[in-house]
Amino acid sequence: MLHGRRGWGKVLGVVITGERLGPLRARNSEVLTVAAKRKIDDVTVSEATPAAGSEASQSLYADPSIYDILYTPGTAAEIDALERIERTLATGRLREDRLWFEPACGTGRCLRVAARRGRRVAGFDREAPMLAYARKRLATCAGASARRLFEAELADFAEPAGRAGLKPGTVDFAFMTVNSLRHLESDRDMKAHFAQVADLLRPGALYVVGISLTDYDWLWPDEDTWAGTRGRCKVSQVINWLPPEPGTPRGRLERALSHLTVTRPGGAVDLDDAYDLRCYDEKQWRKLVGASALEHAGSFNALGKPLPPGTWPYQLEALRKPLA
Repeated sequence: MLHGRRGWGKVLGVVITGERLGPLRARNSEVLTVAAKRKIDDVTVSEATPAAGSEASQSLYADPSIYDILYTPGTAAEIDALERIERTLATGRLREDRLWFEPACGTGRCLRVAARRGRRVAGFDREAPMLAYARKRLATCAGASARRLFEAELADFAEPAGRAGLKPGTVDFAFMTVNSLRHLESDRDMKAHFAQVADLLRPGALYVVGISLTDYDWLWPDEDTWAGTRGRCKVSQVINWLPPEPGTPRGRLERALSHLTVTRPGGAVDLDDAYDLRCYDEKQWRKLVGASALEHAGSFNALGKPLPPGTWPYQLEALRKPLA
């Protein structure tokens, strides 16, 4: 499972918000022709204009506006949860202008909310179009600087961070939600990522990671649904999750099959995508954290409330850079 914010809650065992959108349907891929541009909420986005029912294969990250429309609803609640964890585990007084840092920041939806709450913000993403969108939107937030947004890979961002003005030991709080960390393909990459985050954190600072741990003895297909609307554009998504296959080359990989429907006045376009996320059970995760320069500080649910030990469908893992 990727998300813990909307739709059916394996996360919390309840329906939080959102609507069920039905099962993923098999579709043949076609080439999508982008024929026009228009404004949605003062942001220029691509508008496809084929007849309703047209289909295409497109990465979830190819059009930042679609991604932002889909995932921005509920972001304030995510930041509420992160702030709750930060307050719970704080080792000292929290300044309003403390520096929050987000790897894989995407369109900057979380950074925008944090900036509006007085945080100084920084982040990076590997996708240049996502960063361009994030910079433009962040520039509308009073006091926020888009100069600390930079392009980099999850396992190799130390040098770009330095060029963006981030110095070691200056980040007050780092976070990455909704399983983005599982895009890293190996333990080696994960260790490199942890080392670079730890280098940026001040002593005692937290890195909160949203992750779905795997119980290899309890595997089944699953589904997430999402929906968002902005102006005259509605985006809905169904993600079908195919579990790992222990004992095969796919023993540590969960397959995501994404189907997007983008509806505008000119018609609806269906967009399909597929990708893998690496799996970790509790033992594998704890071993990686234990081998890093970070220490486990607590486990929390999607609302930022403490969880007892164990494997949960989605949890916010708080890691801390030791004080000494």
